[in-house]
Amino acid sequence: MMKRKIAKLVSPKKFEIFEENLGILKDDEILLKMISCGLCHSEVPVYLGERQLVGQVKKGGTAFEVVTKIDFPVLLGHEPVAVVEDVGKDVKDFKIGDFVSGWKRQCFTDYLITDTTKLVKINSNAEEKKKCLIEPLACIVNILRAANPLFGDSVAIIGCGFMGLLTLIGLGKGGAFDKIAIDLEDNRLELAKKYGATHTLNARKENVANAIQEITGGKGADVVIEISGRMAGFDTAAQIVKSRGKILIPSLYGKPEVMNSGFYLMLKAPTIISAHPFYSDDYDRDMLLAARSFEKGILPVNELITHEFSLDNINEGFEVLTSGNPNYIKGIITT
Repeated sequence: MMKRKIAKLVSPKKFEIFEENLGILKDDEILLKMISCGLCHSEVPVYLGERQLVGQVKKGGTAFEVVTKIDFPVLLGHEPVAVVEDVGKDVKDFKIGDFVSGWKRQCFTDYLITDTTKLVKINSNAEEKKKCLIEPLACIVNILRAANPLFGDSVAIIGCGFMGLLTLIGLGKGGAFDKIAIDLEDNRLELAKKYGATHTLNARKENVANAIQEITGGKGADVVIEISGRMAGFDTAAQIVKSRGKILIPSLYGKPEVMNSGFYLMLKAPTIISAHPFYSDDYDRDMLLAARSFEKGILPVNELITHEFSLDNINEGFEVLTSGNPNYIKGIITT
């Protein structure tokens, strides 16, 4: 039986190499000789021993769960480039000698037996095939389609690493007039210039919010792509986006302080609208409608006032407000 070498994460920050039997190729499977596999930040929390995203197939789809107790050893690697070494008799779309890439698990190995899902062929004449990482490129395609800036828009990219620069490149073919790269490192900003940034901002050295206001004529960026994966980057995105603009957060937020926000936003991919008054495109109209709704009994706000406090007792009012009293719904201060 054919053997393979595979790297296993046996404890936080520690891989070991194992030799093991590869197994038998099934009729609907292919044998891949691995050429390369990308390193991805999304696996860092597992590497550090902090947490792991576990998927369980259930009725209606796959349910994901975050676990903090990791069962070592763990097999990582999901950005493979490989050549097909053998195929099962039922495989029609791939043949021996095809170069492939895509998304597969457990790819830190020299050989892998797998099915053909989530794999695509790479042109055999492509230069440097070991660098043709299709999985992260698919992520970029998703980002660009979601960003979809209109002709003349301004787009700010926070974080000019691998994914940020690829996004910037992709935006070069679109209609955005201003492509603003934001990072902490000058060398990355120089690369951003090379790849089409019209403006570069070093957040260590200048006030990014003020600079964005100047670049955009006081409007703010139409689209902000926060791809640094840091809470400071998310905060910056919130500051520099224009009213009713668009923030994309394709990053994996890996730190505990954003676990309940950024991580689950990434996982569930909701559309986020901050429906505060600033979101309104006509606040005067909204106030008029509110008044008429009260007058007509459509929104009887008066029925929901449960507590009144005099101005002298404002401290008591705030104590009740923050007490968690289940009988409290809305309070007022009276004079």
